[in-house]
Amino acid sequence: MKKLCMIIPLALILCFTFGCQDKEATAELEEMKAQAEIEEQNKELVRHWVEEEDKGNFDTYHKLLSDNYICHYPGSPEPLTRDVHKQSAQLFYEAFPDAKHTIENIIADRDMVVFRTIIKGSHKGEFMGISPTGNEIAIGAIFICRIIEGKIVEVWGEADLLSLMQQLGMELKPKQGSSGK
Repeated sequence: MKKLCMIIPLALILCFTFGCQDKEATAELEEMKAQAEIEEQNKELVRHWVEEEDKGNFDTYHKLLSDNYICHYPGSPEPLTRDVHKQSAQLFYEAFPDAKHTIENIIADRDMVVFRTIIKGSHKGEFMGISPTGNEIAIGAIFICRIIEGKIVEVWGEADLLSLMQQLGMELKPKQGSSGK
């Protein structure tokens, strides 16, 4: 009888211990599933933004980007607001009306989405003072987007603008200057 009295509490302790571990593991698994679902929604939001921009639907800027949105581009003296970014995108698409993004890779981690894209189009309008050349362009770009509550709040962008300028016929030449003598 003494053995039975010792075995029953031990069995209860073991059941409780393993039962708790299963509950913790289940809770952790559910949390991971929920995070993966949010990350997939974030990737879809970014894809939708790019697709709508390629269609010329710039109204999506107000639907998909937050009111306090900012975008960081190298060489820009300050981050672009949502409206300024929208205007610059419209100018780009006026110069390259058939421009399309091909997303090569897209990765999400928590509130961040990173995508690598190739942008192709035809130069049919003035761009940065360059008259239309009719040249076909293809440039690579990488964007990092931060998303909060279903809206893009911040973007960091890097595009191969040197290659773009070369494809439009610009030449890179060293500055003419004194030889230092």
